[in-house]
Amino acid sequence: MKRKNSVSRAKILMIVWLLTAIAALVVTVVYFGELQELYSTVKTIEETKQGQTPAGPGEPGKPADTGATVVADNGTADRDSDAGKTGPAGDAGANTGVPDNTADTAAAPGNTDSQQGPGSGTDSAAPTSAASSSPTSAPEATPTPGETPTPEPTPTTEPFDPTEHAYYFDPNIDPSKPIIALSFDDGPSSHTDRILAALKKYNVKATFFMVGYEVDSFPDQVRAVYDAGCEVANHTLDHANLKEKGKDEIRRQVYDNEKKINKLVPVGEIIVRPPYGNVNDTVKSVVERPMFNWSVDSLDWKTRNADSVVAQIKQDARDGYIILMHDLYESTAEATERIIPWLLEQGYQITCISNMFEARGDEVLPGHLYRYATPLDGN
Repeated sequence: MKRKNSVSRAKILMIVWLLTAIAALVVTVVYFGELQELYSTVKTIEETKQGQTPAGPGEPGKPADTGATVVADNGTADRDSDAGKTGPAGDAGANTGVPDNTADTAAAPGNTDSQQGPGSGTDSAAPTSAASSSPTSAPEATPTPGETPTPEPTPTTEPFDPTEHAYYFDPNIDPSKPIIALSFDDGPSSHTDRILAALKKYNVKATFFMVGYEVDSFPDQVRAVYDAGCEVANHTLDHANLKEKGKDEIRRQVYDNEKKINKLVPVGEIIVRPPYGNVNDTVKSVVERPMFNWSVDSLDWKTRNADSVVAQIKQDARDGYIILMHDLYESTAEATERIIPWLLEQGYQITCISNMFEARGDEVLPGHLYRYATPLDGN
């Protein structure tokens, strides 16, 4: 009897054990998926703390998008790695037919004037209140971890083709006849309209090198120069002596002024006249635009007298030369009205700088400085 009871209890224990095992197996099967999901959730939390998004099936974790944006190079970003590059042919301007002025002054052939004044020396006319010092450079944006920053564009060393930028381009200029270019610095001003009227009367063009603070003061005159088909050009933001500035400030002076002008008129990349005619190797390495000084200084900034200005130009005018004046003075406006018909009587075609160089087939390169186009006699 006892033996039967023992067997019965053993069977009961065996059945209980089997039921327990089956129940455990069922629990394991039912909740296995939930355990996997719990594990995945924990892993997601850990990866998020480390700035990672959870990995999808069959792919590694990806950098999380934190909303940070890498600032693209706007054309004025630091290009120190290319410092010293002045384009093909080097600083001598070889094979261009036009000498590159590597000197710090801008004395033209046969012209021994001191070259001082606005656009050529100490500028007493430029408002001192408008000049500004270099601002503290803004910190660069920090790329998102794992994100590749936008590469800086490679500075161009291609020849500057005025036909690609120049609404003012005139294909009717005859290279076999004398050409001379009129240029006006430091404006625009209240006298620019009178000068434009004289140009229109005789159907000729000129180049206007504009300063940033005057662009702000006379936006209608900027548009008037453009609408007249004349060449809108760059004379920096504050008439700064670029030789005395670092690379960042040179970029700001040149490229910020170009942007300012383009907000008013769609001229794109435009040529530059360095204030006071001053350049050095640093300026040449940073300014990726052709630069132009002058070969005739009218001294209008000094004399403020129309008779003297007309006499100076008559004395120094030559084929291929660039005449420097300033559209800041009433006396210059009067001199312009008188000198244009005289130059036409002498057989000169009067145009803007880029037209003259294009007509003579003179290649102009970014970062190079020019003072006159190839004359008819080639000398």
